[in-house]
Amino acid sequence: MNRKMIIYTLGKLLCITGLLMYIPVLVALIYQETEGIAFAIVGAILFVLGISVSYNQPVKKNIYAREGFVIVALSWILISIFGALPFYITGEISSFIDAFFEMVSGFTTTGSSILNDIEALSHASLFWRSFSHWLGGMGILVFVIAFIPISSGRSLHILKAEVPGPVVGKLVSKIRLTARILYIIYAILTLVETFLLLFGGMPLFDSLLNSFGTAGTGGFAIKNASIAAYDSVYVDTVITVFMILFGINFNLIYFIIIGKIKEVFKSEELRYYFLIILGAVVLITINIL
Repeated sequence: MNRKMIIYTLGKLLCITGLLMYIPVLVALIYQETEGIAFAIVGAILFVLGISVSYNQPVKKNIYAREGFVIVALSWILISIFGALPFYITGEISSFIDAFFEMVSGFTTTGSSILNDIEALSHASLFWRSFSHWLGGMGILVFVIAFIPISSGRSLHILKAEVPGPVVGKLVSKIRLTARILYIIYAILTLVETFLLLFGGMPLFDSLLNSFGTAGTGGFAIKNASIAAYDSVYVDTVITVFMILFGINFNLIYFIIIGKIKEVFKSEELRYYFLIILGAVVLITINIL
């Protein structure tokens, strides 16, 4: 096992996570909240730690299936531990175990929550909680692969271990470009949903965070009553449509974009996906009636 490459990749991950923590710092500045200080401190620690661990590149850079699964497993644990610290430091979640649970749920897009009063959280913490869903939906390691070269090859094993869905492959010749395409599609869909929710009268902050929850397909909401708080058929419809879209294998969405429609219709995964949704809708409708 290439332990040095595993450590090096995790170091890059910590650097990225540290930098991403400054987004909720910006949110805290906008809303004049002191909770941003906790994010700034943890972000700085993560960045310095990541730089020190990944300063020297390993001579052997190959990543195989075993390294890929180890990197993904350790990355989820590490970012959940460090991601939970701001909640615990600010006291918004008094138990570290509870904060850790919330972050594991966020980054793995499970969607379970220990919070009884979600609306009591600061804007910065609400943003970080929902943003963890968005990062977890595509995988933060896919982001690392897309924008930071971490190896000369074999990154496909990380992509396979991180990206949701049973079929993951190279869309183009280079893994880094494949990861970038996946994230661009993911980001564009998120922005389109945000715009549509804004058009329906939802505030910008709410629109963005609800889009994060939809994209991750885990459903983290920012209201105690979830989407029902908006009491809008339009909002329900937009979020429902995008939940379905985000559940589709992104390889298939890429094929639609480049005009390979036949490849999409050949997908057994997609056919059964829509059949399951249709069957569930029919059964639930009958039950309600």
